[in-house]
Amino acid sequence: MGQDPAGPWRTPSPTGFTKSPPARGDSALLKKLLIVGLIVGIALAYIGPVRDYLAQKEQLHAQQVALIKARQVRDGLSVKIRALKDPQVLEARARELGMVRPGETPYAVRGIKHPSPPPKASTDGGGGVWGFISGIIG
Repeated sequence: MGQDPAGPWRTPSPTGFTKSPPARGDSALLKKLLIVGLIVGIALAYIGPVRDYLAQKEQLHAQQVALIKARQVRDGLSVKIRALKDPQVLEARARELGMVRPGETPYAVRGIKHPSPPPKASTDGGGGVWGFISGIIG
């Protein structure tokens, strides 16, 4: 027995019904679903790298801010180092630490009470008429 020239669509099935060719709308729908699936797949493939890119961009910004702060600290320390090369500044810093020059006699004075801090200025708006009135009332 040879094959039917009409193709597989005309062969009888075990149930006795013959297969009919797919409708034209079904293949168009299948193509549309395939295209949509492909677009969704490509979009999902780009989500990870884009998320990584944005995270790296944020991390780069944070590191640039830290670098700027570190450079400011470095510049401040450079100024202090240059100032310490001045003999007068160096001597003043050494005296703050309690050092004396060779040949000088150090003296330690005990029992000195530190002076109390000056009274704070009033914050009632300064002077003027209102300051005079609030001074009388309060």
